[in-house]
Amino acid sequence: MAKTVQLQKSKTQEKLGELAGFWKKMKLKDESKKLTMFLALLGGAVVGRVALQAVPSVEPIIPFAILAGLIFGMREGFTLGGSAYIISNFFVWGLQGPWTIFQAIGGALAGAMGGAFGKVRKPKQLDLILLTIVGTVMFEFIMNLSGPLMGIGLFVGLLSIPIYFLTSLPFTAIHIGSNIVFARLMYPLMKLRRNEDELKIVSVRRVAGDGDTNYRMYKSGKQ
Repeated sequence: MAKTVQLQKSKTQEKLGELAGFWKKMKLKDESKKLTMFLALLGGAVVGRVALQAVPSVEPIIPFAILAGLIFGMREGFTLGGSAYIISNFFVWGLQGPWTIFQAIGGALAGAMGGAFGKVRKPKQLDLILLTIVGTVMFEFIMNLSGPLMGIGLFVGLLSIPIYFLTSLPFTAIHIGSNIVFARLMYPLMKLRRNEDELKIVSVRRVAGDGDTNYRMYKSGKQ
């Protein structure tokens, strides 16, 4: 009897070991796919901004950052929003400057906002559009607030902020309107969004000649 119990215990441990090895391989494979998709979105954001630099205030980085946040999470949305502006500023007119810091902050916050929303519920197309509008307004607010202060002086800059906001309204409107279009076009990419990394318990019963053996296996919640 003791020998049978020991044999069953050994088989169970062997099965669990195989399951652990399989789960580790699948996790590594999933991380590679996740990195590839993230880099593809980052590349799209950078290339899109560089390609459209001749059109004032038309740049797709904010919707790309929010999309990355919704698909992957706050960290990825934050990273894409910030790094896309830093990288693309090597290739657009004006290049790098103090404005890069504020652009990166605006893009990063928009991406993080998308990631936070994605934790609350599964986003729909309207959610992506509304988040894009809010993220773009937030970005424009940061840029319009920082613009008068760069190279002007604090006191003079503060006095010019209302004028700066008013004169930038047409460009802000273009930025918001174009980003709504980008968000609508990007929504099919939401199919890349995965379920949370949760393990579901699956009970397996094996009937053998020397008795029944019950296994508790774990199945990924990802589809």
